[in-house]
Amino acid sequence: MAQKKHKLSVSFEDDYGILGLLSDEPDYKLCWLMNEHLNTGFSKVEDIAVFNKKAGADQLHSMFYYSDENAMLTYRLIRNRAQNGYFLTELKNMDYFLHIQGEVAALDTRNFIERINSLEAIRMCIPVDLTKIQQKDRFYL
Repeated sequence: MAQKKHKLSVSFEDDYGILGLLSDEPDYKLCWLMNEHLNTGFSKVEDIAVFNKKAGADQLHSMFYYSDENAMLTYRLIRNRAQNGYFLTELKNMDYFLHIQGEVAALDTRNFIERINSLEAIRMCIPVDLTKIQQKDRFYL
């Protein structure tokens, strides 16, 4: 008698959104400006280590964290460029990613993007299409 084979498929629902930022400012200054003008509370946390297959070593990307408990959202500002690679190689032109996790649907995204774009240090802030990211697992923090 032949054995039945069952396949298990797992699907993760994305409870986050990603904004791509272009800025010439260093990460600490960008977070300070956001804290001053957007009433956020970004603070430095441990860098994210991502294994780079080409270099054969970990690459460290700086990260800043802010939690808005009233809106049930967490924000992570991640630097895209490291010494030996990129956090997302398919978006090399972005300097930073703003990872917004939680009740993203409740966030007025258009207004939030306009507020970020109003900062002098930001050249551009745009939403990132999650369907076009191959390395989505890097955002499961």
